[in-house]
Amino acid sequence: MRFHRFGKYEFRDTERKRAAFARKQKAEREALPLFADQVAAEQIDVDEEMTARRLQWERQQATDRKRRADKWREARRRLNGYQEPVRGALLAYWQGCKWPADPSYFLSMLHMYDTGRLSLNIPKA
Repeated sequence: MRFHRFGKYEFRDTERKRAAFARKQKAEREALPLFADQVAAEQIDVDEEMTARRLQWERQQATDRKRRADKWREARRRLNGYQEPVRGALLAYWQGCKWPADPSYFLSMLHMYDTGRLSLNIPKA
């Protein structure tokens, strides 16, 4: 079955992100000039922010990977629910089509078949 792996991407702590965070904090202080000292006291350090962003990135990556894996499992479960001539025809169509090898496209293909919008040349048994 055509399948495209979900890549692993590391969070990169760059100078641009740090500069943008510093500009954000400066804008927050300048928005309330009378309370600039209090606002500055409540703001967190840039290293603390980058650590929080890294953790959030890792959690989001794990969530996205799990969601994608769950969709592949759902698609395979639905595919296994078809009888053999239909299952083989659907797999052959999937292998030959130009759609991205993504579970949402595979599920869309199955839905199209179920609703009659995808016709396959399936020999009668």
